[in-house]
Amino acid sequence: MKDIEKLVADLTSRYDTSSPFELCDYLYIDVCYLDLPERVRGLSIQKKPNGSAILLNREMNERESRYCCAHELGHVLLHPGLNEQAMKDLTNLCIPKFEREADFFAGCLLIGPSVEEWSSSYNSLTAEQIACLSGLPRSVADLWCEKRSKVRQKAYRRR
Repeated sequence: MKDIEKLVADLTSRYDTSSPFELCDYLYIDVCYLDLPERVRGLSIQKKPNGSAILLNREMNERESRYCCAHELGHVLLHPGLNEQAMKDLTNLCIPKFEREADFFAGCLLIGPSVEEWSSSYNSLTAEQIACLSGLPRSVADLWCEKRSKVRQKAYRRR
């Protein structure tokens, strides 16, 4: 997942934003709000050669939409040409792995730029505090903290 952190760092540096909506604009990915079934928060449609689109449930609030857009952007960039239904129907691929990668992408995009700012105001932050401050699901904050902790441990061991 280190490659995901690098991808996010490259994107945010290149476009000078961590907004998933602005990144979609820069990357020519359409974002559409639709009336989707309640259990469907969002999905990505990846079509060639016309590009990709992210469909978001219009019933979500701003924070939920931001997270969902970041998660679906992760799918578009990390898993080009794949969608969940095709993976279920045609392959034996591990769907939870792809979902965790998209969640980690969203965490890196939406937590990463803010955590240093929060840390300067607060001592060390817990995953629960990060989830509250960022508006992300606790599971995403937990995953982000878990992966960041492993990266720090590896860096410490190299010294």
